[in-house]
Amino acid sequence: MQLLISNLPVETSQAEVLSLLTQQLGAPEPLEVRVEVGEGGRNALAFVRYPNDTPETLGRVLDDKISGLHYKGHDLDAAVTHNFKE
Repeated sequence: MQLLISNLPVETSQAEVLSLLTQQLGAPEPLEVRVEVGEGGRNALAFVRYPNDTPETLGRVLDDKISGLHYKGHDLDAAVTHNFKE
């Protein structure tokens, strides 16, 4: 399962995304977290990868919990996506 979190503050680190997911939202630890600055440099995107056999329910729950969440002055959005290319 892949999760895309958008509209993060530009200075957001991988560790902060991991903390948001595991400590604040109670999600299992993902296999990978990658943070990139979005177009225009006004926000960041986090690409989160879970094992392929992760239940679809986890994606829906995280999408619901993250979308609209106010985080460090930003309203986040999330979406479950197809696999990211390496």
